[in-house]
Amino acid sequence: MQDIHTCDCAQIEIWDPLLRSFHWLLVASFAAAWWSEGHDIRIHLLSGTFLVGLLLFRLFWGFIGEGHARFSSFRPSMRNSAQHLRELLLLRARRYAGHTPIGSLMIYILLLTLMILDISGMLLMALQMGLGPFASWAATAEFATELLIRKIHHWCFDALQILIAIHLTGVLVESLMQRSNLTLAMITGKKTLKENDT
Repeated sequence: MQDIHTCDCAQIEIWDPLLRSFHWLLVASFAAAWWSEGHDIRIHLLSGTFLVGLLLFRLFWGFIGEGHARFSSFRPSMRNSAQHLRELLLLRARRYAGHTPIGSLMIYILLLTLMILDISGMLLMALQMGLGPFASWAATAEFATELLIRKIHHWCFDALQILIAIHLTGVLVESLMQRSNLTLAMITGKKTLKENDT
């Protein structure tokens, strides 16, 4: 992650098409799963299954993808995140080509929570319907196990609502402070940067 200073700037592609597609399909799938909970179990299961595929793709793309899609380009760091938070509070936050330090930390937390949500959902599908890759295990599981997994699934869902609100707030704040539309950048893939800073 590199600091960007204002001068001789150009539109540089930061987010590749596959990463951008993943991002918006993830948003749509989670929204569909969220809405369908309690309305239509078929849509809920399909959305959850599609989310699993998206997360597996992101794991794969995080190792072999391009530039800023790679996990190695945005390793989480509590020290860098704390420094970035101080800069934000002082209204002197630097601009970054890829994810900011706090943004990097948030991405890992979101992906991990989504993965736990999906795994617990697949376990519940096996326990309650006898479907999916865990069906044979579910046949011998106790009811207490189902109650625990149900709690984990709901805890993750509640946590994700809070994390998404924090994420959206962070995108808004960073967009204002960097004077750059970060949401638009995730649509077009491009940010206005110095070419030697990318």
